[in-house]
Amino acid sequence: MRRLVLIAALVTLAHAASSAQGTSVDRALVGTWTLVSTEEAVDGPEPGRVTNPRGLLVLDAAGWAFEGITRDNRQRPTPAQASLSEAQLVFATWGGSWGRYTADAGSKQITLRPEGSFSPNVMGREFVRSYAVTGDRLVVTSRPGEPHARGATRWTWEKVPPVENLSPGYRQVVGFWRHEVESRVNLTLKTEVSSKRAPSVVVYTPSGYVGVHFPGLNRKPFTSDPPSDAEAKEGLRGYVGYFGALGVYQGQVFHQILGGSVSAGTTLKRFFDLAPGGDTVNLRFPVTRNAQGQEMTTLVTLKRLSKAADLLGE
Repeated sequence: MRRLVLIAALVTLAHAASSAQGTSVDRALVGTWTLVSTEEAVDGPEPGRVTNPRGLLVLDAAGWAFEGITRDNRQRPTPAQASLSEAQLVFATWGGSWGRYTADAGSKQITLRPEGSFSPNVMGREFVRSYAVTGDRLVVTSRPGEPHARGATRWTWEKVPPVENLSPGYRQVVGFWRHEVESRVNLTLKTEVSSKRAPSVVVYTPSGYVGVHFPGLNRKPFTSDPPSDAEAKEGLRGYVGYFGALGVYQGQVFHQILGGSVSAGTTLKRFFDLAPGGDTVNLRFPVTRNAQGQEMTTLVTLKRLSKAADLLGE
């Protein structure tokens, strides 16, 4: 009997150790980071620097990660890709994912496990990258072979300090929020159609940024890289993703788009209602009219994954 109890205790301890290891993070990485530079093919003889890159990287102490990166879409990525269609060009100039991550402070390696992504070829994979933190700069370098990458890539990020004197209302909004369900509501006819998505997220950071990855359901992996025009169009169907500046007011948030599938410079207004306990939020879009003149709105229910303390490293 004692032997069985001892074995059970050892199994429990091993499981706990494994779980702790699986969520290990390096506190130096926790926070909000904006992109300074992107260098491609750094493993080859002729590395190249990307023109006008922009991006947002969010890493929290609970082991959640968001990444959104864009390049100047007014320029074709390479002369060889000058014939890309508009849909293909979107995949060539915007990318990113969200999901779990772990970081080993000893080996300086970060492991990303995307749950949701702009690209279906990224979802469900695992990517190991090296990193180095010096002051407020973070340099992350990928290995060759990541989807849609031009060899090994090096990103340099700059840490953004939190907004001073965060209000209680702002702190309630901050965190990673998983998409649960969304509904398209016809206010005139009093009808509602609900739908799900592939794993999707909104992250609100204490440094004044927002990140969104909302991929559609049942997207098939691309058979080529870059994807064909037909594959790119199918991959874009239903997808919404971007990063931007965040404004928080009583019962409202504003997303000022800096990059992504929504045009930069666009401002999106959302009304929000936090449920008691603060672990569920309902976002409501402003009312619009359809072609028939009927009033329409969209409701999105989000479930909290982490909170302000996780992003502030408290």
